[in-house]
Amino acid sequence: MDRIGRRIDVGGGLGLVTDEEKSTRLPTGTITFLFTDIEGSTRLWEEQPETMRATLAYHDALMRRMIEQDGGHVFKTVGDSFCAAFAAADAALGAALGIQRRLAKATWPDPSMALRVRIALHTGAAELRDNDYFGPPLNRVARLVSVCHGGQTVVSGTTEALVRDRLPAGAGLEDLGYHRLKDLAQPEQVFQLTHPSLPGPEAFPPLRSLSNTPNNLPQQLTSFIGREREIREIKKLLTTKRLITLAGAGGCGKTRLALQIGADILEEYPDGVWLAELAALADPALVPQAVADPLHIREEAGHPLLETLQTQLREKHLLLILDGRTNRRIGRAPLGKSSETQHQQHEQKVNLSFHYHELWQER
Repeated sequence: MDRIGRRIDVGGGLGLVTDEEKSTRLPTGTITFLFTDIEGSTRLWEEQPETMRATLAYHDALMRRMIEQDGGHVFKTVGDSFCAAFAAADAALGAALGIQRRLAKATWPDPSMALRVRIALHTGAAELRDNDYFGPPLNRVARLVSVCHGGQTVVSGTTEALVRDRLPAGAGLEDLGYHRLKDLAQPEQVFQLTHPSLPGPEAFPPLRSLSNTPNNLPQQLTSFIGREREIREIKKLLTTKRLITLAGAGGCGKTRLALQIGADILEEYPDGVWLAELAALADPALVPQAVADPLHIREEAGHPLLETLQTQLREKHLLLILDGRTNRRIGRAPLGKSSETQHQQHEQKVNLSFHYHELWQER
């Protein structure tokens, strides 16, 4: 049983690897990618930074050792997340199982500081350039790891087909169904790695995919590139403003930006993220019905529909995207009557311009 303290020795010194040596070792062609992420690491750093420093040292050393002893190669780390490449899918699965089993058996200085690592595997062809990988498989595995939970390992349908007949002793793969993932055109069949020494599927909440969170966001056929500054600004504004208007010339990307933000923060709104299409409406009196339809709210006898909307949404925590002819509005429930002064206090306008160089980066 591993014990985590100030000094950590996992054996087998890592040594230094030059860029040239790393490049010759990294697999090419069809590769199985293993991505990891520590759930709740920001909270752990805030609560006990000194303990987290020692705990993370153990985590980093364990990750490298388990990945490399199964023939994998760590090609990137982002914060406490690891990105590894394997020439063989079954080797990647063995490494993931080994990591989770070791973490499950570890003795932590403080039980509240136990690391819960989520892991995702996906297989595909990627381009190797400057000791890094590029291509659609990277996007898919990144989305997979973002929807699972700490202590859980998920595998794409592509990887499952490669390993189903070569599973480690006692291991299994539980079908979690097809899931829509942000920015990806096709749903992904997701499997959970199971083992008698690990929690089963029933121990975890549903995956945080678009399929499991209330929403009517359309599936996007391309990845979203650029607008990082605007995305950060709008997300921050949503914490203090109830209504945000995205203004700009036609075709500058207002709708796509609003939809991307809605998908990014989907899990923050338990009652969902909803799109109401207003652009085709010729009569403003039809707006309440256009908002009510995606929310499945029906007019009640003796009450105007707007009043019913206000009543039913007052206790909801949801995000509503109003897609008009020239402006896009993003608003948080509850909705209610307010004075013009109150309305202005809770509204923020964001002006957008064309970013031609971003429009042509999709590949």
